[in-house]
Amino acid sequence: MKSLRLFFFFLLSLVAVTAVLSLIMPVKQKLERTITIKAPAAVVFEQLAKLENFNTWAAWNQQDSTVKHTISGTDGTVGAVTTWTGSPEISGDGRMEIVSIEPGKKIVHAITFIKPKKGKAGSFFTLNESNGVSSVIWNFEMDTPRPWNIFNLFYSMDEQMGKDFEKGLAALKTIVEKTTATATSQKIYEVMPMNFPATTYAVVRQQVKWSDITSFFAQHFQILYNEAEKNNAVQGAPAGLYYVWDEKNQQADMAAAIPVSSGTSFENTIIRLTDITASKAVYVNYYGAYDQTEDAYKSIDKYLADNKLKQKFPVIEQYITDPATEKDTANWLTKIIFLVE
Repeated sequence: MKSLRLFFFFLLSLVAVTAVLSLIMPVKQKLERTITIKAPAAVVFEQLAKLENFNTWAAWNQQDSTVKHTISGTDGTVGAVTTWTGSPEISGDGRMEIVSIEPGKKIVHAITFIKPKKGKAGSFFTLNESNGVSSVIWNFEMDTPRPWNIFNLFYSMDEQMGKDFEKGLAALKTIVEKTTATATSQKIYEVMPMNFPATTYAVVRQQVKWSDITSFFAQHFQILYNEAEKNNAVQGAPAGLYYVWDEKNQQADMAAAIPVSSGTSFENTIIRLTDITASKAVYVNYYGAYDQTEDAYKSIDKYLADNKLKQKFPVIEQYITDPATEKDTANWLTKIIFLVE
């Protein structure tokens, strides 16, 4: 009987201690990690805002090759949801919803864990920027209802999960800084409007593989000049006329062209006359090697998009500098002209 009383006393004491500890122990566990990223907050926010991006750099998704995601709603906006199913030992099953957004400053997610254990958590990203460098603070809070919160005595979320948060932020930093470096390395060219005058060109037009463009020009500019100079018909710098730039097959429908007097006739039958009517246009003065014009073209494409201008073809490259007399490619001037409606 005495043993039974001792057992009940012990049991009551255990319940009392558990109740007291449950009341004393917090029902939330919190974790915080911070990282500095060499990019403006607006750029970092673009990467953070979308659930699809989170699913790419979050550490659990990197560790679990079996995890599968589904996104519903408009990604990057309040109400968008990602659900996942993965390995019970790593990712488990769950859902995460965007519940609050302060553009460029803060994003709040509500997380529901479904398997292997049920639970709820909140994820908070806060951004601060100084001199083009951003700090990203990632806070995570998980609810542990009473009396189960007493197990927090034996389990540290910070110790168990902190490394995963650090890995995720490091992956985010790598992605953003790599993207920023690529964007900032692009040279921006001044795009100017112009009125392109009506021009008659003597041309040799063919389908040319990209790898053969240099030899195509070398061969046919010589033919064009030889024929045009017989008639004293040359009216300006040689040009390339680009009608179609075929990325798939890496070839171009293009012409080697020289502006000539209207009505000029040629004995060589591969030469044709092409009239380009007067038109509004935009242009960039590009200095450099002929195979490094990508940023100049991107600048024109952006200008057309920003000003809602529709392009007409062909694209015209006027080769102002003669490479035979100027050996330094940095001094080669190419006038890149886009005709517009």
